[in-house]
Amino acid sequence: MTNHWNDLQHADVLMVIGANPAENHPISFRWIQKALDKGATLISVDPRYTRTSQMANIYAQLRSGTDIAFIGGMINYVLQNELYPKDYVVHYTNAAHIVAETYSF
Repeated sequence: MTNHWNDLQHADVLMVIGANPAENHPISFRWIQKALDKGATLISVDPRYTRTSQMANIYAQLRSGTDIAFIGGMINYVLQNELYPKDYVVHYTNAAHIVAETYSF
């Protein structure tokens, strides 16, 4: 994470993967709680049912070792359904130039 903890309070959706900030990072979880109080959605992705999972709106239980496949599936879903801010990606990131449309195997 590159932003400050207090930015979490402004999030609409928070996803915690393989961590338990409710128990292990109570100061950071204070900011998550502020976001939840404003109506944010908390998603906990973890093989263990933790205190964070208990407080989450969505608990996605995984088998150990399947987290990379889960994240890859999420990325694929977002790309296939164009659920990303396309104008932002094209104008403000280098993602538009990573793979050219003319690329082939």
